Amino acid sequence: MVKAGTRPRKQGTSPRAVEETDTIDLDDTRLQTDAAQGLADAARELFVKKGFSATTVSDITERAGMSVGSLYYHYGSKTNIYLAIWLTYQRSQEARARETVVAVRAAGVTNGLRLFLAGTRAYLLGAWEHRDVVRLVADGDTPPGFGLRMRRINQDWLRQNAALLRESSNLLGQDDALGVRAMVAIVTDAMGGICREVAACATREEAEELVARAVDVFARLANVPSEGQRQPDN
Repeated sequence: MVKAGTRPRKQGTSPRAVEETDTIDLDDTRLQTDAAQGLADAARELFVKKGFSATTVSDITERAGMSVGSLYYHYGSKTNIYLAIWLTYQRSQEARARETVVAVRAAGVTNGLRLFLAGTRAYLLGAWEHRDVVRLVADGDTPPGFGLRMRRINQDWLRQNAALLRESSNLLGQDDALGVRAMVAIVTDAMGGICREVAACATREEAEELVARAVDVFARLANVPSEGQRQPDN
């Protein structure tokens, strides 16, 4: 059975070429089952231990105690199960940042830059909570075409943050669309590297200190107070 959203294999097409066109829909009902979660948990453990390339479909199904057919039914390919793990992480990160921004806004903060910094801090702390997934990408052993998917995700993140920052009427002292683009582009481009550094920390305390310093650098760049500094109203 071909996974929904996955292009069927054409005769004479190599497995590598097929994997480059694979896609995954996290809302597919076949992924909302204990079996699918069990496969994802097994794959995540093996990818962390052995890497993507060295892990086989049989390795995953044996660890999960399921059949090879079960993996293909739920995910369609080894690449898709990797994508599902990464996209689940990314979705949780976006939700974490969004919920933080909503909470800070509810507390009375209206400045778009301060809201952005609050969301950024939450996102970076999430990299520590899910450090094993961050390390999966950091080691460079990823499926074919994964880099392109990552760039698309980063572009979406940039657009979301640009919209948030435009809500602030006093960005860098002026309503400057180019200033917004520059600020968000710099921070967004740096996020991947900082997430990797956070994931590499030995303790949560070290990770929290690194995140605090990163947010402080971003705040100085934007010329706004960061958490822990004296802040004017809103």
